[in-house]
Amino acid sequence: MVFILSAVFAPLITRYDPNENDIMASMETPSRAHLLGTDVLGRDVLTRLIYGARVSLVASILSCLLAGAMGMLLGFMAAYYGGVAEKIIMRYVDVQLAIPPLIFTIIIGLLVGRGLGGLVFAIAFGLLPGFIRMMYGVVLSLKQSDYILALKLANIKNWKIFYRHLLPNSFPPMIVMFAMNLGAGIMTESTLSFLGIGIQSPTASWGNMVSEGYKYIFTSSLLTFMPGICITLVVVAVNIISDGLRDALDPRLRGKL
Repeated sequence: MVFILSAVFAPLITRYDPNENDIMASMETPSRAHLLGTDVLGRDVLTRLIYGARVSLVASILSCLLAGAMGMLLGFMAAYYGGVAEKIIMRYVDVQLAIPPLIFTIIIGLLVGRGLGGLVFAIAFGLLPGFIRMMYGVVLSLKQSDYILALKLANIKNWKIFYRHLLPNSFPPMIVMFAMNLGAGIMTESTLSFLGIGIQSPTASWGNMVSEGYKYIFTSSLLTFMPGICITLVVVAVNIISDGLRDALDPRLRGKL
């Protein structure tokens, strides 16, 4: 919540422009004017951290939403209809899983171009197999239930079965999957931006802040250390939340809480 609120109310928290250069203030140490100092171009580090949270969090959330929507649709088609659709979709998942995820995401990122849109698209494709397999397993078990078989015998349309019965019952595990992948999305965004494939300077993101600051790690370690700490804290927080959601939504664990 601290990071989310800071990102939303960034203009109220800091008076500096995250992209405004001030060479005269280059590489200043922490002071009352600049609590975390400045970078080589004289930009306030704390301001860039706060605005960088916007990019990192938005990229992670949008990519998980896109991957979740596509994964639920493809997983449903593979499990519910079976046949050719199942073979094509699940073989695609097997092929993508055979490629190291980071390499696959880097290739997609290079193909679709740099910027936030390309970054979201690349991360979403990297996360897609997990969502497809999760939805596939859930629907495969649900479609054998007596009430689903009864609906089919009653000639209820497939889209109604999906919308009214399969989709609501698949939400709990998919929500947990979404929360678990938020941390992976932030890590992937930071990695791609560090490698120069994601968000480009002067726009601030935690990944490109680490990339720009590591050159001065022995002279101004805060330039790399602070965005690295932010990435670590958010990923740990998201993983704790996903564990809590799993415990709360899994009926097998409710009696143990």
